[in-house]
Amino acid sequence: MKEISMRKIIVNLMGVMIGRAVFAGINPIGIAFFTAVYIDKKGRLAILISVLLGMATVYPVTEVVKYSIVMTVIAIIVILLEYSNKRLPIGAVAGVSGGVTMFMSIANGLLKVNAKDYILMGIAEGIAIFALTFIFRKGVEAIVFSTKGQALDNEQIISIAVILAAFIYGIPNVGVLDFSLTLTAALFSILLIGYKYGAGYGAIAGAACGIILALKDGQINQIGLMCMLGIIAGTFRELGRLFTIAVYSVGVFFLSDLYQNYKFDLNSLGALVSTAAIFLLMPKSLLLKIDLARDESQEDVFVKQNIQNIARGKLKDFSSSFHNLSDTFTSITEKKGKLSKKDKSELFDELTEQLCKDCTNCDTCWKNNFYETYQGAHHIMEEVDKNGTIAVSEVPVDFAGRCIQLERYVVEARRVLEVAKLNLAWNNRLAESREAIAGQLNEVANIIDDFSMDLYKTSDTSEGMQKRIIYQLKEYHIIVSRMAILEKRNNKQEIFMIARTEKGRCITTKEAAQLVGDAFGKRMRPADGCKNVLTKEFETFVFVEDADYKVFTGMAKMTKDGGRISGDNFSFLYPDSGMVVMTLADGMGTGETAFEESEYVVDLLEQFIEAGFRKESAINLINSILVLKAEEQSFSTIDMTVINLFTGVCDIIKIGASTTFIKRSKEVETINSNTLPVGVINHMDYETISRKLSDGDFVVMVTDGVIDCIPGEEKEQFLEEFISELRMNNPQEIANAVLNQALELNGWVPKDDMTVLAAGFWKKLN
Repeated sequence: MKEISMRKIIVNLMGVMIGRAVFAGINPIGIAFFTAVYIDKKGRLAILISVLLGMATVYPVTEVVKYSIVMTVIAIIVILLEYSNKRLPIGAVAGVSGGVTMFMSIANGLLKVNAKDYILMGIAEGIAIFALTFIFRKGVEAIVFSTKGQALDNEQIISIAVILAAFIYGIPNVGVLDFSLTLTAALFSILLIGYKYGAGYGAIAGAACGIILALKDGQINQIGLMCMLGIIAGTFRELGRLFTIAVYSVGVFFLSDLYQNYKFDLNSLGALVSTAAIFLLMPKSLLLKIDLARDESQEDVFVKQNIQNIARGKLKDFSSSFHNLSDTFTSITEKKGKLSKKDKSELFDELTEQLCKDCTNCDTCWKNNFYETYQGAHHIMEEVDKNGTIAVSEVPVDFAGRCIQLERYVVEARRVLEVAKLNLAWNNRLAESREAIAGQLNEVANIIDDFSMDLYKTSDTSEGMQKRIIYQLKEYHIIVSRMAILEKRNNKQEIFMIARTEKGRCITTKEAAQLVGDAFGKRMRPADGCKNVLTKEFETFVFVEDADYKVFTGMAKMTKDGGRISGDNFSFLYPDSGMVVMTLADGMGTGETAFEESEYVVDLLEQFIEAGFRKESAINLINSILVLKAEEQSFSTIDMTVINLFTGVCDIIKIGASTTFIKRSKEVETINSNTLPVGVINHMDYETISRKLSDGDFVVMVTDGVIDCIPGEEKEQFLEEFISELRMNNPQEIANAVLNQALELNGWVPKDDMTVLAAGFWKKLN
């Protein structure tokens, strides 16, 4: 923080000189510099005094008063605007500054003789302030907040060059003992920028300083001279300080001779010697050469994006493999409702082969009376298949008269058909299992597909935005070593950073999130699981976009017959910063068995949703798992409400579940669904019903035990009217009121396990 304070002092000293930069009687440069620095909340009074002090050295009292009023009005307006909006964009501040100055200059000009000229100058001054504020702000951020050795972008370097030029323009023409302060500042600025950032930026600094010197003493040739000096400083910087200053000095002598109108006198020599001395005595840490030719950040982004594309391609391949495997299981899945004619024919052949082949009466039956014997045997098989058995008296007379093993034939027919039906049942069960496995494999493939789409991508946020966040945090004693802004599938951004505090300070991540949000222009909060405090050690912190809405919940329940265990289970889940999932499951029956079924369903849903599965995939997987449970069939209802806290959209999924009510002021909407519970069949039908919630709406979910306690036929309508008359805003009170009303109508005796969930939906205040 001491380093930043020193930089602030330097900026304020520059403000004194820039405040002196009067051009054609107006001072847009000083006001723009004041505005660019005033955007930072710390040190505002100091920069106002510094710029005014500089103006006081060149302006008469009336003009100083005018500009002091201008800056005071600007300060008041900015503070008032900040009160309603925590961070103003630079365009708004620049507009306020330019507009106030333009208004004051025009008002002042109307009182003078040549009013038209003053009005035009006032308009020009306002426009110039608006533009220069943007230019100066980039340089101010770099001067105050950049770290040692940090690569500055093109805009920042150009801005610094313009600030230095304005600073030089404001230096008074003082020449003492063959020493020109203005020329020294110009030569040193060109040498420093060229040495640190290269020939290109040295030339830019030279052009800026040359223009300023030309405006001060009228020697236009200085512009070309200073540009060439900047190129020399950048070209030879790799050879070290001594060689660079030597070549730079030689360049000053020779180029001065080439530009015939430029006078290189003792003042120039003194300025050059002073520049060389200061440059050679500067600490090495301030002269770190920065190579801007290679944009490593863009290359890093390119590498990350290619790695993501490769990972996404591999996941697509895995997904395709699981889809193919699912298709294979589906193709070998065939269920039969009953034995086919072919199956019966094979059983008939097996039975006759087994009993008749070695029978002494075989020729009589199958050679001499084939047709009658076949008809009789077929009749026995059909009757046994149809009724499970057949009496001897029901056997055709001709067949019974010839068959000497009739009773054994009937017994064997019954046994063979029972075995065949048992095998059919097991084959169907195996087919159901294959079908369920095929469904699971298909859902796994869908999950992998979905996961490939959920891979974070590098955000298109500009590098300037990252630097703005870093500067904002540094102003409040937080040092950021690395930062990445990533974008999720829903276009919401997350900021990852490695950061620490200065000088043992402790700052909460909630406070840091507010600072990040102010700079980022979005409401941010610490991610779940993020540490609560930033300390002096570098650690990783994650900040996510905060939702626009919030939800508060309530729950009320009652067990049947005062039992200790309820067959209903529920869950309030917050898988990320922008979603709330309310789940209500009702196991079949009551007691411990129903409790285990519903608890199993809710636990699986929580695990799948927290793992990032889509709600549809989670439900399909749970259904297939319940279908595959071996000995006992396990059923449970699922009532799920998913609320998006960014958009306010509420998705309601009902699988065998009871009614859901959405309360909007005095209006209540009832949502029903007629579907089977999970675990009954493989191919489960359900639908998702979407509704848009508004500020102050409530969602009420109930199990069928609540509905059953209401007498009459129009149970849902009665409950709908009751909820519409409720005037309370506490979700817990609403849940209690609904449960108590249902119990009261049934004499305070529950017919079944009863559970009520309520959620209130509100918009967050800015």
